[in-house]
Amino acid sequence: MTTNVMATETSLHVKYTEVDGMGIVHHSIYPLWFEKGREDYLRKAGASNSEISGRGFYLPLIQMECRFKSPARHGDEVTVITRISYMFCVKLKFEYEVLEKEKGRLLAAGKTVHVWTNRRIEPINIKKEDLEIYQRLRQFSESCSTG
Repeated sequence: MTTNVMATETSLHVKYTEVDGMGIVHHSIYPLWFEKGREDYLRKAGASNSEISGRGFYLPLIQMECRFKSPARHGDEVTVITRISYMFCVKLKFEYEVLEKEKGRLLAAGKTVHVWTNRRIEPINIKKEDLEIYQRLRQFSESCSTG
């Protein structure tokens, strides 16, 4: 994962409904955890999803990757570490690490790429359309502490 950029930590407890017949978290849950981490990141950066959409913009997903390293189980507490690893005027790339909170064991790592669009889902340059949102995310992502 990219270092020297701001990261957020989002804590979650594995719910029974997230576990499959093998007793481990189903693979379809990890993208939902990435989304929770991304929402938390945006909120802490001062650019929540509701504010972004309220201004007439969206960040639809255009690419996703997840590498599974170790299984999570019902009752585990996990931490989703989220960072922006790439930010340009038209798209963002988030990187995620899902860790077992107690032991720090890496459970999964992934990336999502999002494009800035208007309400008609047409690509836009967010720096030109809303410099304030762009600057908030840029400044937050370049902070060198963790949060």
